[in-house]
Amino acid sequence: MPSTMKAVVKTGRGAGRDFTAVREVPVPRPRNGEALVKVLATAVCGTDKHIYGWHSSIQGRVSPPRVYGHEFCGIIESLGPRPGRTDLEPGSYVSAEMHVVCGQCPQCRIGQGHICRETKILGLDGDGCFAGYVVVPASNVIPIDEKIIPPKIGAFLDALGNAVHTTQVTDLSGRSVLVTGYGPIGAMCAAIAEFQGATRVYILEVADGGLAAAAGWVKRKKLRNVSILDGRKNGGRLLEKIRDENSGGVDVLLETAGAPPAINTGLAALKAGGFASLLGLPSSKDLLLENYSRDVIFKGITLQGIIGRRMYGTWDKMLPLLEAGLDVEFLVTHEFDGLEKFHDAIALLENRRAMKVVFWPNGRKK
Repeated sequence: MPSTMKAVVKTGRGAGRDFTAVREVPVPRPRNGEALVKVLATAVCGTDKHIYGWHSSIQGRVSPPRVYGHEFCGIIESLGPRPGRTDLEPGSYVSAEMHVVCGQCPQCRIGQGHICRETKILGLDGDGCFAGYVVVPASNVIPIDEKIIPPKIGAFLDALGNAVHTTQVTDLSGRSVLVTGYGPIGAMCAAIAEFQGATRVYILEVADGGLAAAAGWVKRKKLRNVSILDGRKNGGRLLEKIRDENSGGVDVLLETAGAPPAINTGLAALKAGGFASLLGLPSSKDLLLENYSRDVIFKGITLQGIIGRRMYGTWDKMLPLLEAGLDVEFLVTHEFDGLEKFHDAIALLENRRAMKVVFWPNGRKK
């Protein structure tokens, strides 16, 4: 075991490369109930962009110096005393749920740990996985099968879990679905909807990069039941198209953009009795619903807020989906050996020139 490792560290309370560095830090040691995992592959998430840009949403949670990262897979290096698991051993290929919950609050006690009021997120509230090694609670470790989930995909199971949670709160088979936003999570939601037999999938996007990525996916998969809608064009005409093709509106809204126009368009596009699964976060804490009575109350729709992954029901749905053939590898647009190109990765994501960026902190597996 080395004594130090390379890691991406938020070094101070400010934005940009002056407050983030790739540096040598001590390799952590597992304590009671913990596992030390050698990181094979790790992916950059939107939350990492917020930390890098020192956005107001994370300033109260991140206390520099802090190692970034909460999406990864790796190999168990060692277990601390009393791990509380008999199915884990050094050498096991694993991922992990990076939300750490208390297990004692009312939400945890009724099986809703994903909304635990004491949740800590590794990579924000504690050190994360943009490093050679990471320590996680042994209870949060998820064994996975490399024959089914190669490290390139294992690197972003955390994010895929968000999309699985978003799409699994209602039945999508045989139903029409609108996905608002075609970033990484929106792309995963669209892929899951198509894979699970949605009759029609509409993708609403406003950025050139997102529109191009969606068009590339549709062309590559030769999909005939997916329509791409440019939200910069006549909104009334887009709604008319959706309503005409679906007897008044779509059955399900999967909202991943978080932009007020996308949310309002999505709600307007839902048919009476429709279902809205809401994951996207607006940049402001306030949100104006343009016609609340018409689009929510009088249509009798169901609104479902999405946070994280159900622990561990989402994982138990996601892994079989991948085993059954769900394709998400197309999301990985850039890969880097080591962590030195972290600033470049953030620039790629900020400019919408990348979907998922995967790092191999210890070098690419031969």
